[in-house]
Amino acid sequence: MTRRASYGIALALCLAVALGAFALRTRPTHTEPSTTADGGGPRLPIAAYEARLQRLDEALQREREQRAALAMEVAELRGQMAERPVRSGAARASDGDGRSDARARVASDEDGRSEERRPQGIDVDRLVAAGFPEDRVRAFKEKIDQVELDRLYLRDVAAREGWLDTPRFREEDVDVDAVVGEARSELGEDFYDWLLYSTGRPNRVRVGDVIGGSAAATAGLRPGDVILGYGEQRVFDPEELRTATTGGTAGDATSISVLRDGRERRFVVPRGPLGVRIEASSEEPRPAG
Repeated sequence: MTRRASYGIALALCLAVALGAFALRTRPTHTEPSTTADGGGPRLPIAAYEARLQRLDEALQREREQRAALAMEVAELRGQMAERPVRSGAARASDGDGRSDARARVASDEDGRSEERRPQGIDVDRLVAAGFPEDRVRAFKEKIDQVELDRLYLRDVAAREGWLDTPRFREEDVDVDAVVGEARSELGEDFYDWLLYSTGRPNRVRVGDVIGGSAAATAGLRPGDVILGYGEQRVFDPEELRTATTGGTAGDATSISVLRDGRERRFVVPRGPLGVRIEASSEEPRPAG
């Protein structure tokens, strides 16, 4: 073999080795993809799982907050519905168990102003200290307590059976205010006056303003006067005064009893609108007798 041939063979072997090494170096590596336990596809990296779980947790937290907010809104609306008056007509306020109380919110006979007070229970000791017989006071308290218990049980039954806000409930329910009003004829107006005051109900009609040129202005009534009676009738709230001024014959001379600076005064007005802005108020009466 000639020297030139030997060089050729050696050169070919070197080229082959170099090409083989290059091929191995540039050959792409192939890694088998990991699969899920059920063979359903490639498994995500741990970081991706954590990010996804965090997003889901945040979404659940937002939903919980929205549900809590909705629950609070529902509870608030139910509370507002429970406070709405049961009876239609003049504005009335709840007396604590859903029943409307005409004397808790009393509108004036001139401009519709009103004052709201929350009725309380009958204070026997206070009424006895005011000069009323204890046995009669206790008997009346027992009567009121029984009426209120009956109303509570009636409301419970009506709510359970689904006829709470129906004409049947309004027919069977007892108006505590009407029972309180019975004390006026049974025990006298002085007791009724103290009963209103001690239970937190308005018992006086106060003049807030006098309209110029009105019958009240001509007679001499002033802001701050407390109207005790109209004609021969004592009045304890603005509604009673309104009823009194619209009764009888319009224009007839009528006396009006007013408390001013601790003294009772009398004025004469023509029967009809007084022309005053009035409000209900609660003031301690004089002791009985």
